[in-house]
Amino acid sequence: MENQQDIELYYQKARRKAKTNIVWFGIFSIVMLFAGLTSAYIVSKGDNFWVNFSMPNTLWISTIFILISSITMVLAVRASKEQSNKRTVMFLTITLVLGLFFAGSQYMAWSQLRAKGYAFADKIINPNTGEFMMNGKYGEDFTIQFQGNELIQEEDGLYFWGEQAIKIDKEEYEQLNATSPEMFVGKEFIRVQENKKNKNKTILEAVVKSKMPLSPSYLAKLKEVGNVSSSYFYTLTILHLLHILVALFYLIGMIVLATKKELNEDNQLKIKLGGYFWHFFAGLWLYLLLFLFLIH
Repeated sequence: MENQQDIELYYQKARRKAKTNIVWFGIFSIVMLFAGLTSAYIVSKGDNFWVNFSMPNTLWISTIFILISSITMVLAVRASKEQSNKRTVMFLTITLVLGLFFAGSQYMAWSQLRAKGYAFADKIINPNTGEFMMNGKYGEDFTIQFQGNELIQEEDGLYFWGEQAIKIDKEEYEQLNATSPEMFVGKEFIRVQENKKNKNKTILEAVVKSKMPLSPSYLAKLKEVGNVSSSYFYTLTILHLLHILVALFYLIGMIVLATKKELNEDNQLKIKLGGYFWHFFAGLWLYLLLFLFLIH
């Protein structure tokens, strides 16, 4: 009899450990997913054209909701350990409501961006009018980067700060190499270099920072490319919200469980594991928020 009880106890512990491991595996998989997306985000930002725009302030409101919900989730898990069904249901319900508020504030943020001309998949420039798809003033409400360099809009077109190589003689080369002045020929000096493209002759050059016009070929490409930055924003936030919605359905299940059943060790574990996921999604949102505001 005792052996049978020991075996049952062993299998109960094994099942609980397996459930916990599945949760950690799920969390690890989601971490890898968002790590890949944010890495791709950084790579894309330095490649070709990228629109910089202000993040909606509503995102801070949604952050408040999810942080408070993380606290109420802690209280729900604590109440379940004390086998208080009433308080467990109360804190789980508050967590659920705050999660719905978070989802609502996310939708408001998307609506604000959509009203400013930032769609999930749209071009940067209207192919029919030649004007920017985004509303607002260039330089204040949004800017465009080209290969990591911010474009400057002027009446006659778009410019960017690039490097210009100026041919110099040996004396100038030695002098610039020794002194590294701040300015050269009225432009910011960067470095000197030896151009060995010509096999028969080495050309000495001084590289300076210069405002250069966007070439017609790149300007034509700008009119064709999509707004990748807004696409990434929607992808990251929508994917996160989808995971939150799955967690909300889980919360509903836990509320029903705490209402109808005894909070034994197995049911406490279910609520505890739900808490792990909820805290993880709250932390993931903080990461995405800081990433979007600082990196974007």
